[in-house]
Amino acid sequence: MPRIYFKTADQYVEFAEGEEVNVLRMAIREDIDVPWQCASGNCGTDRLVVEEGAENLDPPRRRERARLGELLDAGYRLACQTYTRGDAAFSWDPDQVGLDDEDGRGSESRTGWAGTG
Repeated sequence: MPRIYFKTADQYVEFAEGEEVNVLRMAIREDIDVPWQCASGNCGTDRLVVEEGAENLDPPRRRERARLGELLDAGYRLACQTYTRGDAAFSWDPDQVGLDDEDGRGSESRTGWAGTG
């Protein structure tokens, strides 16, 4: 079975062979503390560093490319916009905030799915 390793939380999540799964949804389903706010590619709070398995990820969509800009070239992806079909590993800064948060405070990250947390 393929699996996602959420390195910062030191947790693995397995999924069925042949499936393509959304990284943020898998983290939320398994109660892994990936920071997030909007789950739609707008805030950038759920940016992750791809540690391994980039070849198993879907290509970045237009919204993700626009949101991350040069961070994409540095190995970042947005968990809410990223799907994987095989093994992958990600890390993140647990205190990160949205990309547009100029004062550094940010909003509290949610602990439930969009609109429920």
